Amino acid sequence: MEKIIDDALRSFSLELVEIERAPRGLLRVFIDRPEGKGFVTVEDCGKVSNQLSHALTVENVEYERLEISSPGLDRVLKTAKDFWRFRGQPVRVRLNTMVENRKRFDGVVSGVEEDEVTFLIADGEQSAKSMGKSGKAKKVVDKAASAGSESDKTVCVNLSQIEKARLIPQF
Repeated sequence: MEKIIDDALRSFSLELVEIERAPRGLLRVFIDRPEGKGFVTVEDCGKVSNQLSHALTVENVEYERLEISSPGLDRVLKTAKDFWRFRGQPVRVRLNTMVENRKRFDGVVSGVEEDEVTFLIADGEQSAKSMGKSGKAKKVVDKAASAGSESDKTVCVNLSQIEKARLIPQF
């Protein structure tokens, strides 16, 4: 199914961000434009929806409803290319293995090399699970963003260790 969707998106010069299956047959497809090519429009979503509904039917992919969307402000980061594109941005990361005595943290993407992503985090940061929804987590990210502080810490993680990573919207 991913190849079918990728092929359809390529014809519109768009990229696949994520595919999500939800209850009651809902198939969500998150799309984006390549870096520097602007933002996804409502018209883009409509064109992709029409194209995919035909392509998925021809390929006998089962779904009840199809939803096409931009990735949003808190978009998922999965590939080295994603992390490279958003270096310098704050992210919330959940790991599938312990690294530096933690499985969750908020930090800033500071570098990407092949399969390794480097994050700058505040040394005294608590796990994301024990942080409040906005206040403390935001302070940690702001602190990490001011590179060079004595309490900053660099954490290097292999892409295979990242269970989920999302941008933290800045308002």
